[in-house]
Amino acid sequence: METSSIMETMTLISLIFLMFALTVGSEAQQLGSGCGQSLHCIKTPITCNDQVAGDCQAVASVGVSADGTKALFTLSAKTTTYIALGITASPSMGEADVYACTENNEVVRSWNAPGYSNEMETRIGVSDESVSLADGVITCQFSRAVSLSDAGSRFFDLTSANYYLIMSWGGQVLPNGGLTRHTGTFVGSQFDLSTPPQSPPPSATTPRVADQPSPSNPVGMTPGGTSVPSGTGVPSGAEGCGVTMGCFSVPEGCNPDTNCDAFSSWVPNSEKTEITIVLQGRTDTYVAMGFSRSGGMDNTEVYACTSRLALLRSRNDGTTNIPIELKGVSGQEMTHTNGILRCTFTRVVSLDDNDGSFFDLSSGNEHTIILVWSGPLQSDGNIGYHTQNRQPSSRAIDVTAIAALEGTNKEDETTPGGTGVPSGAEGCGVTMGCFSVPEGCNPDTNCDAFSSWVANPEKTEITIVLQGRTDTYVAMGFSRSGGMDNTEVYACTSRLALLRSRNDGTTNIPIELKGVSGQEVTHTNGILRCTFTRVVSLDDNDGSFFDLSSGNEHTIILVWSGPLQGNGNIGYHAQNRQPSSRAIDVTAIAALEGTNKEDETTPGGTGVSGGAEGCGVTMGCFSVPEGCNPDSNCDAFSSWVANPEKTEITIVLQGRTDTYVAMGFSRSGGMDNTEVYACTSRLALLRSRNEGTTNIPIELKGVSGQEVTHTDGILRCTFTRVVSLDDNDGSFFDLSSGNEHTIILVWSGPLQNDGNIGYHAQNRQPSSRAIDVTAIAALEGTNKEDETTPGGTGVSGGAEGCGVTMGCFSVPEGCNPDSNCDAFSSWVANPEKTEITIVLQGRTDTYVAMGFSRSGGMDNTEVYACTSRLALLRSRNEGTTNIPIELKGVSGQEVTDTNGILRCTFTRVVSLDDNDGSFFNLSSGNEHTIILVWSGQLQDNGNIDYHGQNRQTSNKPVDVTAIAALEGTTNDDSGGILLRRFHGALMVLAWLCFASIGLTTARYFKDLPGQTCSKPKWFFIHRSAMSGVLICCLVAFILILIAVGGSYPIGGSPTNVVRSLHGIFGFIVVGLCLINVMMALLRPHPGEPRRNLFNWAHWGVGTSAHLLGLFTILAGTANFESQSQIPLFPVLKPYAFWVVVGFVVWHFCLWIIFASYPLFCKPSGERSDDVTLKAVNGTPEESPPPQQEKPSLPPAMIYLCSAYYAVTIATTIVIIILIFI
Repeated sequence: METSSIMETMTLISLIFLMFALTVGSEAQQLGSGCGQSLHCIKTPITCNDQVAGDCQAVASVGVSADGTKALFTLSAKTTTYIALGITASPSMGEADVYACTENNEVVRSWNAPGYSNEMETRIGVSDESVSLADGVITCQFSRAVSLSDAGSRFFDLTSANYYLIMSWGGQVLPNGGLTRHTGTFVGSQFDLSTPPQSPPPSATTPRVADQPSPSNPVGMTPGGTSVPSGTGVPSGAEGCGVTMGCFSVPEGCNPDTNCDAFSSWVPNSEKTEITIVLQGRTDTYVAMGFSRSGGMDNTEVYACTSRLALLRSRNDGTTNIPIELKGVSGQEMTHTNGILRCTFTRVVSLDDNDGSFFDLSSGNEHTIILVWSGPLQSDGNIGYHTQNRQPSSRAIDVTAIAALEGTNKEDETTPGGTGVPSGAEGCGVTMGCFSVPEGCNPDTNCDAFSSWVANPEKTEITIVLQGRTDTYVAMGFSRSGGMDNTEVYACTSRLALLRSRNDGTTNIPIELKGVSGQEVTHTNGILRCTFTRVVSLDDNDGSFFDLSSGNEHTIILVWSGPLQGNGNIGYHAQNRQPSSRAIDVTAIAALEGTNKEDETTPGGTGVSGGAEGCGVTMGCFSVPEGCNPDSNCDAFSSWVANPEKTEITIVLQGRTDTYVAMGFSRSGGMDNTEVYACTSRLALLRSRNEGTTNIPIELKGVSGQEVTHTDGILRCTFTRVVSLDDNDGSFFDLSSGNEHTIILVWSGPLQNDGNIGYHAQNRQPSSRAIDVTAIAALEGTNKEDETTPGGTGVSGGAEGCGVTMGCFSVPEGCNPDSNCDAFSSWVANPEKTEITIVLQGRTDTYVAMGFSRSGGMDNTEVYACTSRLALLRSRNEGTTNIPIELKGVSGQEVTDTNGILRCTFTRVVSLDDNDGSFFNLSSGNEHTIILVWSGQLQDNGNIDYHGQNRQTSNKPVDVTAIAALEGTTNDDSGGILLRRFHGALMVLAWLCFASIGLTTARYFKDLPGQTCSKPKWFFIHRSAMSGVLICCLVAFILILIAVGGSYPIGGSPTNVVRSLHGIFGFIVVGLCLINVMMALLRPHPGEPRRNLFNWAHWGVGTSAHLLGLFTILAGTANFESQSQIPLFPVLKPYAFWVVVGFVVWHFCLWIIFASYPLFCKPSGERSDDVTLKAVNGTPEESPPPQQEKPSLPPAMIYLCSAYYAVTIATTIVIIILIFI
């Protein structure tokens, strides 16, 4: 029972729905049956037959109920989303009361606010709605109250006749019922519900006038009809062009409904008071039509048909498009179907409202027609730049007449003055002035830059075309100087702007664009082009606006393809620059040629170029390597030129590097006391000063016009520096005329984290001479760094010029300092002989040093050491101890370590008035021995240590303020070293020979037979030998004290222990020697109680002195390259030590044999070890011992004694010879 009831209910609902659908379908079939009779209606296309289903894209009708309180709406469209009808007081979608029938089978109400935003509204006053969607067609009906007293301002009162109907369709329906932008729209005329339609509906055979209005009715129909009463059609196609309508198509001959980029047709009404226009194109953004008074985009009234289905009006001020009020227009209709955007509207030919932006198109007034298309739309719906999508008509026309136009890519072919300025080169030098880069190029295809100009007949204005193949900018400058400085610049940019600027030095400063009209900028097929008209002069006292009047000449400069800055201003063009070969009067006709000698003329007419051309002629320059091309393969290059007043110098500094290239002005000829300008890959120009080898960043001042670029691996800076500043800043060198400086180029060192420059290593080249940079000079470099000193005397790192232009000393003699010298030094004094510039270098990985010696040896020597830690150190030698001291009186120091060659350059004053004895006076007349040492050790703190045998002394002392070529001597036979040699020889003679023989004889050979000088032979030998020890020891001691200046250093570094022991034991040995002699002279008489004590003491002191003497000699002859102690004789061969060791071993072996002999072979008889003293004044000093039988010495012992004497003497001679060779 329940189931049956449910089924009956469902059946009833289905029947009701079926009846409703049939009713709606029937109404839909008869949707337009009342059009033109009882209903106001709009449809698209206008000529469609609303009686045939599907023939119209969209139809909307509105009638009124019998009681007049309701408006009855019927809508239908080929769409599956929505169809909407807007009621608005103006023929646009802004401020419209919208009713939409949606795919959700409902009627929604919304409000279109200005800016084309759609806002949902409540459905007040709406009733009786029905919506259906079938076969891709939405159909709906609904009623709306004609008026409501409390509905608000957005609910329009339809009793007024001041509203338009606008139909749209095809957007999306949002989840909240809101609508997105439509894809099609149609704007109807004003309607009045109180007035019935007047025109009958058209027949099915009425000719199609596809969506077009007529001259007599802005929308192509009366409020009730669709016919065109005047009978003059404006088809959307090209049919009838030049016959029944005016038209213009791009490309020429295209089909507007399929493949035209842009198309426009127009026809006036009979009275020529209105013009009906169709504007369409294949685009998804906009198509626009401009009426131009100038022939270009400037001073143009624009109508744009946008994909947001809006018709917009704007005006062009220069290249800026400014939206303005849409007025004087009616009957607009916008559609966007199958990719074809189309607008139809009617414009009155003129308005009497004094609005200059509304052009007077009345009969007799001619305008150029310009079509543009497919530029972007801005977020507010206004049009953006169209780039190359632009075509002007070939001529200006009267749009009230019928004309078929052709387009031309030769934009702005005629100027307002009527003088042709073609964009091509045709007519150059005949009908117009022109300048092209490269010469003879085609401006429309392959010119880097091109400019043409022509003056009007009165020569009060000049019309200029500026173009080039670029994606950034092309610019033209009028130069008073012939260079980029003092130049007025006009730049045509890819942002479609014409900019004006001025050059101050090499700095480009944007300024106001004035005195210019008719500007137009296009960018088509990669060709950027600007056309503008400039008055020749302005009476406003603005010096940046050059007077181009007849008789005034200027150099024309073209630049191109530099970068654009973030704000749209132009950046540096690098090498893309060409000045004209001569200055010209631009009011006259001239065909110019260019020259690649950039900045060939400066403010004074002297050229400064990024290239090497003109070096030494029009500009000063310096390149590394010599003769390189600055734009391709120079490590470093600089050019400079002063202005005529010589108050400023413009400098170009460039090189192939990815870090920096720098230029220094040196007072010293070296890196010290140098002002440095560095051009870095961080696109910065830095200023610094050198103190010694330390680079200290300082303020960049006195500089203008700086510009930095890094293109294709070439880093380049251009800047202008004043020659001097009156601010007492010593770091800002005075480059005024007459002041000379050495130019130093460095490159490719590292950049520090803070962007400052780091050490350049070997990448450095000083100029061959110091120059006045306000004069013109082409410099050569020299790898013989610091070849010239401030006094102009050359000091070279090489040996060339030794003894002629400089003093020098090399080890080995005749070596090449740059490849195989162990050590080399050169020096030269300035003319006043107040300073000496020194080069010190050698092949080493530790240090090379030069000493000025007063003694001829290492003692009392002032030392300058160049270390592999890139430091110049000063020290003094006390004896053989090296003591670091303050580096003073020195400037211009520079240290490099390149390819294994360590090199220092520095300048030392000859003397200081500070009472410091360690700072030697090298003034003229004072001579010093030069000592070179190399490849010793470096201590942990960086100070130098012992050099081993790597030492060479000059063969004579010299006056270093004079020129001398020195030779070295391995004999070191000068000054203190000779005293040292005699000291060593005497000590060897004393302790190896005399002491050994004397002690051995007294100990083991008292049984030698015979007497000498009435004394036993052994006693004579012993006393003579020990006397020799005393004499040799005292003389040697005095000699070494003289050699070391009266003192001997004890201690030093741990590596000098052996040297220290030699000194300590030497003093002890001399003391023991003197003590033993005194003991011998004061010995007790034989038989006295203390005689035995004397004997032991005499033996002990003598033996100790002998043993310590031998050890001291061993320490003095220890000279091994593996040792770092300082030996007595650095040139002594290492085997001399082993000769001494061999002797000592042999000596003690014989002593053992001699001591053992009595144990096995006891001699006969008794002997006495005492010897009577000589009588004094007749009184015997000592009583003779009782006579006893003397024991005999076996022959074997006599042979051993003889052999001992011979070997000892021979060994002594050998060692003495080794000391002196």
